[in-house]
Amino acid sequence: MATLSHTQDTSLTTSNRFELDIPEYFRNTVFNSIWRVVFAILMVAANIIIIRATFTAKPVGLSFFLAPNGVVTPLGNAILFLTNGALLTSIIVILWLVGLVAVVISAGRHHWPGPTQWLKDSLYTGPFGAMVTLAGVTLIVFAIRGLLSWAVFGALFSTNPDAVKLLKDVTPGAIWGVIGANTKLFSVGQFPSEQIWRVWASLGIVLLLAALSLLAWNFSSPLKAFRKVLVWLWLLSLPAILWLLYGLPGMETVPTLRWGGFLLTVVLSVVGVVVSFPIGLMLALGRRSEVRGVPYLWMYGAGLLFIFWGVAGFPSEPVTLNIPVLFRDPPIWVVTLSPVAYALLQAIFIVGIFWSIGYFLGGNIIKAFSVAYIEMIRGVPLITVLFMAQILLPIFLPKDVEIDNLLRVTVGIILFSAAYLAENVRGGLQAIPKGQYEAAMAVGLSNAQSMRLIILPQALRLVIPAIVGQFISLFKDTSLVSIVGLLDLLKIAQVVVAQPDWLGLQRETYAFVALVYWIFSFAMSRTSQRLEKKLGVGQY
Repeated sequence: MATLSHTQDTSLTTSNRFELDIPEYFRNTVFNSIWRVVFAILMVAANIIIIRATFTAKPVGLSFFLAPNGVVTPLGNAILFLTNGALLTSIIVILWLVGLVAVVISAGRHHWPGPTQWLKDSLYTGPFGAMVTLAGVTLIVFAIRGLLSWAVFGALFSTNPDAVKLLKDVTPGAIWGVIGANTKLFSVGQFPSEQIWRVWASLGIVLLLAALSLLAWNFSSPLKAFRKVLVWLWLLSLPAILWLLYGLPGMETVPTLRWGGFLLTVVLSVVGVVVSFPIGLMLALGRRSEVRGVPYLWMYGAGLLFIFWGVAGFPSEPVTLNIPVLFRDPPIWVVTLSPVAYALLQAIFIVGIFWSIGYFLGGNIIKAFSVAYIEMIRGVPLITVLFMAQILLPIFLPKDVEIDNLLRVTVGIILFSAAYLAENVRGGLQAIPKGQYEAAMAVGLSNAQSMRLIILPQALRLVIPAIVGQFISLFKDTSLVSIVGLLDLLKIAQVVVAQPDWLGLQRETYAFVALVYWIFSFAMSRTSQRLEKKLGVGQY
């Protein structure tokens, strides 16, 4: 007897084809185990419950404009008809039955015409697959129905606070007026309204370069010879745009404290990505450096120590150190050192570092610095780095020196991202076979030339998914700057929901912010996939 088969046999004639024995098939696939029987009963019960619930689902909610004073408009009636629970459930069950019958008939004939092969492989993989398909499709359709009911059909789009106050109680869905009324805040924060043209000019520069790049990187494009020029224009556009936003000579200055919203999020993420990439690249190369230093490196530490004493002066007074000690009450060990003992401690610390590098790493200072930096930065969360840049950094600066808050946070993000990017690039370098290095040496390339022309292009190609994932993570992590007082997109959302006219609208506000983050993260992900496909990542 034949069962459901994945093979297709067109050589059999109608007279000698085996007929599908459904009872035998169920005995072999469903009722051959007590656990399969129990699971089948549970799946059938779950489908009955889901279908019954969706068939009797309440109508979608309609806003005041679709049902003014309870009188449903023609458009509202059309929406109620198309979203009727009984209608949608009936359509889903009928289509499911049609697909099931088509698959069963094709299985009996051992012939899979048209879409039946896809249905068998994707939706009707067996009795359990068919039941999961019915339940899953029903839940997805009604989840979309509920989302549309809240976000569109029952939503209020008025930006007038007085109208919202009157209609809030009779609005079954979202109140999107909170977004429309605060569009400027979400976009640019407190950027002066009369200077908004600078933002539009910056966006125009980006769009122009993007259009030229799309033309230049197409095959047989007349702009193909200008690709290098476009790369330099992209790099130069970043400081030019920042300068334009801040204020060119002769223009009104817009302090960075007034930058906010999506503008600030984009500035932080773009600057962090562009600047951290070369730093991470150098750190990755530095961690793999095999350059050995001169012997007796500790002597250089001793020389540095004497220079330090010459500038800061030799210790002349006793020094008290508060050393934290666990399981001690109080948990501090107070030690007072004489001037000589304190000088000896300085000598052990400074000379010891250079001796350790010379003894354990052969004097490779580049590798020692890269390893120490990467491991130290990767060992702490980003919020710690931001607090360090925002609060602790001014303590170590002279009183007359002040660094812009945005600049401090940006530097912290760059340093943090560079450490993670370095590890991603190092993974790509380790994946390159040794034969590539030997081939580069065989054709007479220097180490720098082989790394730039042969090794790095292959390594970066291999780690495109990891690098883009890091960039997406950095774009989302910019929301942490709200903790240190900067008005990024998430902080603006907190400010908006605190306004008296829009109290209690957290769902709409944070749903909008989440949608913005998702759109740009998804766009970067799709762009990465297109680049991977174009470069053949994972194919050869």
